[in-house]
Amino acid sequence: MLNRRHIRLKIMQYLYAAEISDFEDTKEHYKNLSKSIHSIHDLFLLNISLMIEIFKKATTKYKISHDSITGNISKLYKSEKFSQNQFLKQVFSNSKILDLISSKSFIDWGIDYKYVNLIYDNIIQSDIYSTYVNNEKKSFEIDIEFVQDFFTEIIIKDEKFQSFIEEKNIYWMDDYPLVNTLILKLLKNSKKNNLQKLFYFKLFANNSDKKYSEELANLSLKNFKANNKIIKKYIKNWDLDRLAKIDLVIINLAVTELINFKEIPIKVTLNEYIEISKDYSTKKSAFFINGILDKIVKDLVSNNSIIKQGRGLRE
Repeated sequence: MLNRRHIRLKIMQYLYAAEISDFEDTKEHYKNLSKSIHSIHDLFLLNISLMIEIFKKATTKYKISHDSITGNISKLYKSEKFSQNQFLKQVFSNSKILDLISSKSFIDWGIDYKYVNLIYDNIIQSDIYSTYVNNEKKSFEIDIEFVQDFFTEIIIKDEKFQSFIEEKNIYWMDDYPLVNTLILKLLKNSKKNNLQKLFYFKLFANNSDKKYSEELANLSLKNFKANNKIIKKYIKNWDLDRLAKIDLVIINLAVTELINFKEIPIKVTLNEYIEISKDYSTKKSAFFINGILDKIVKDLVSNNSIIKQGRGLRE
């Protein structure tokens, strides 16, 4: 599910897209915001479907090695342990999970099978695999640990797979760290026969976060021009047109949150948008944005335009 930082990031992208198009067709931009939020679950399912395909390949490779008459098969394929992995086997045997994945038209490993081969080969040539198949003990916990290890050390880190998901969906690289965390959480919480419910999750942790997302999106668009008038007063010898558009959007969004969300401490808002600027703007932007927002906050607090619970400049 989305955390508040990810919500801010999504709305920053939404506001930036609206700004660079001179706020034409804002309804379409809002639709794209909704798509970008829901794409998180799609990326989650893509990763799970990849692991299913890897499991299917492991099963096929073991069957070929087991049925081989000549015995001229690499020892990497001779262990049945991968093909009997209890976690992957349960996922693969669950028709509702498979139906959920197959309902997504963007998943077609028949076309993109080279990535299955790539990841599978990297797994069986790894120390993770060697340790796993040479461990004589068998348990659901050991199987889960193996999946967690190859997901963390091989799938997540594979640059070709990262390029693949970036080409598949423009939102996915921003969502990648969050989705990886969700999958690791799923693995950590998995028990025998409790898998299905873990594949369905709410995009928002609670109604408060959903309301925050909707209000921030609406208010950021509604107040953009008014906020720019505030910002302009604190940019000495600069015209707003000379300011990097992404910096202007980040500052503007921060001002919207500072003024309209009384329950969010000033320090939280400032820290969050400064962190976003570090990832999405220039190296000097975080320092610049911090300085401008500090000046804006001091004046807005002094004239009671910002009234916070437990008020303070950096509470």
